[in-house]
Amino acid sequence: MPDFDYVDLEILYQARKSKSGISPEMITQPDVFTPGVWELADKFANLQEKNLLSKNEEGLFEITKEGMNAFWHIESPLWLNLLKLLYVKPLSDVECSKYLGEPIPAVQQALEMIRKKGYVMMSDLRKETKLLKLYDILPEGVEQLRDARPSRLLIAKSGDKFIVELDNGEGVLYEVIDDLVNPLRMIMTLSEEQVKKYK
Repeated sequence: MPDFDYVDLEILYQARKSKSGISPEMITQPDVFTPGVWELADKFANLQEKNLLSKNEEGLFEITKEGMNAFWHIESPLWLNLLKLLYVKPLSDVECSKYLGEPIPAVQQALEMIRKKGYVMMSDLRKETKLLKLYDILPEGVEQLRDARPSRLLIAKSGDKFIVELDNGEGVLYEVIDDLVNPLRMIMTLSEEQVKKYK
């Protein structure tokens, strides 16, 4: 599991947002401690060395596919990307929404789910006149991050069938249909024995 700090997260976030690239001089945040330009230049070089940033023709830094996968992996569920964020630093639901570019209700729902599972803890934080919910990762959440496997992306065509295996070993058989709104049609549920036959 890569070890990022808050400055790494901020750099990758700004690079993801930027259309033309960023430089160390562009990273400024008045509400948090901002390292000096030389320290930031070192951070940029380190992220480039890890293939998370690359330089474009103008000499600006752009995020790479590996950089995108650090916090915004397209195949990772939202709750897993939230754990990656909270491993770096405790954040509020609003900050999580900002960094991941996800709607606040979806982020709040995912945070509540991982809080109930015991992966994160929530505490109230008063900032000026607002009361914010601050989330921090727990050892169980770190364990989940270590055990997480990248999910597989499959390309299916209309008429293809596949089985979704549930935690209890049972499954659901689906068929892909030509419908943009509901592209899956459930065919039947399968017992654990029936699922094993397809493995």
